[in-house]
Amino acid sequence: MKRPFSIIGSHITKIGIIVTILLISTLLNLRVDTSRDKAFSISKISKNLVRDLDEAMVVKIISTRELPAELTSLSRYTSDLLAEFQSASRGKFRYEYIRPASFEELSQLAAANNLRPMRFQNFENDRMTSKEVIFGMVIEYQGRVESMNLMPSLEPKLEYEMTMRIQSLVSDTLPKVAVFRDSTYYHFNTRFFERGIKSNFNVIDADLSKPLDDVDALLFTGASRNLPEEYLYHIDQYLMSGGKVVFLQDKVDTDGQNLYSLNTNVIRMLDHYGFQLSTDVLLDMNCDQRQMGIGNIANFPMYPIMRGSNHIISRGMDYIVLYLASGITVKPGNGVDFETILQSSQYSGWMLAPEFKINENLFFNPELEDFSAGPVTTATMGKGRFSSFFEDNPLAEADQDFQKETNAGSVVLFADKELVIDPDNPIYNDRSNVILNALDHLFDRDAMISIRNRHLRKSPLMVRAFMEKNGIIWGDMEKIENNLKLIAKIVAIALPPLILILVGLWLAFKRRLKLRTLNEEK
Repeated sequence: MKRPFSIIGSHITKIGIIVTILLISTLLNLRVDTSRDKAFSISKISKNLVRDLDEAMVVKIISTRELPAELTSLSRYTSDLLAEFQSASRGKFRYEYIRPASFEELSQLAAANNLRPMRFQNFENDRMTSKEVIFGMVIEYQGRVESMNLMPSLEPKLEYEMTMRIQSLVSDTLPKVAVFRDSTYYHFNTRFFERGIKSNFNVIDADLSKPLDDVDALLFTGASRNLPEEYLYHIDQYLMSGGKVVFLQDKVDTDGQNLYSLNTNVIRMLDHYGFQLSTDVLLDMNCDQRQMGIGNIANFPMYPIMRGSNHIISRGMDYIVLYLASGITVKPGNGVDFETILQSSQYSGWMLAPEFKINENLFFNPELEDFSAGPVTTATMGKGRFSSFFEDNPLAEADQDFQKETNAGSVVLFADKELVIDPDNPIYNDRSNVILNALDHLFDRDAMISIRNRHLRKSPLMVRAFMEKNGIIWGDMEKIENNLKLIAKIVAIALPPLILILVGLWLAFKRRLKLRTLNEEK
């Protein structure tokens, strides 16, 4: 008589255990991200950022009620990412959706928060219609506001864009970077670079007329003239005290018509530290291409496109175009460890100084003998023992705190002082991110580099990557792309039925073999 009750009791116990597990699981936010680069999980630096907030941060999603198909994936991804931020913040970060009843109210709210409407084409009732959509994010913290439009295909960059804006709202916690800007910097637009550096670091103007105190790093954006000796002395002593310096400097300049060589005291100081810049201008077959008239594409080998190395500063990056860059050779063996950050392709060459003449055939009909220099380093990092450029100098003799060397110096050199300027082709807009990466690496913030570079990783299906892998130089990229698409279509159409045919033949062969075995047994 006890047996049925014991069976029922056993079932009730099992059901209770299952219900308990389900209840516990609802309280846990467990996710396993198996995507490349952990694209669906926020990084450690983002988690720490919201976890260390002093006050509550509120994110408002201002959105049209019915989003078009082009934004549905982004909407889901945004919700998931915001939930990750909220979970990591331990109650200091929350988000909400705002969808006013009328489009007029929505438009007024968007305009007040600097959000722009987007227009999408929609096919309804056998005709094409246009629909205006608003989809954006407003981040509020301590009375300050940052806003951003949520555009199609933003998913790979969304965490970085959000983290940048959150950082700008809590900028007092960011590393302090002093930036020295010379004439080259002011003669060009630098909107993309300025936005990036001010959102990632606490930026101040470098006053080199006095010692660099209370600064985490110095960014020197190049000079085309000799600087006052005291400027260089303060840079040198900052480095000797264990400071971190990123230089942008090449050995050529232009007045818009002609090129001329540079041999400034900045270049001589870099040479003393072990970084030797080439006098000649780097050429590369892997270079910028521009429209020249109707139907004519010209190659500009003096605007080479760099390939990222295995170094984390440039890993996975593409489309880093340089303008009139120099090559870098280093002097090893002096206690400094050098690491390559950027290199040109194997089809590199030189535009020789001081004439800086280039054969016009290189623009349309290149010859391999003009590009036989092999890969050339254009960015490198040195760490270790540096000796002062000012030893035995009157400035040093007059300074009782003069330091003649350091065993903990960190220097990054990019051989192109134009790396901060806005390119005229949008595909190169992110090229100056490599400077931000260098600064973050010097600050041991490699997690920030990972989310910044996430959307820049080259796909093996990219035409340029395909050309590099197969050694195709200066081919017609449009023709190659069309050929690749044709091959992909043929494979997509032919492969499935071919697989079915092969599987069918294999099954038929096995069946025939089985029947033959049965007949032999009879």
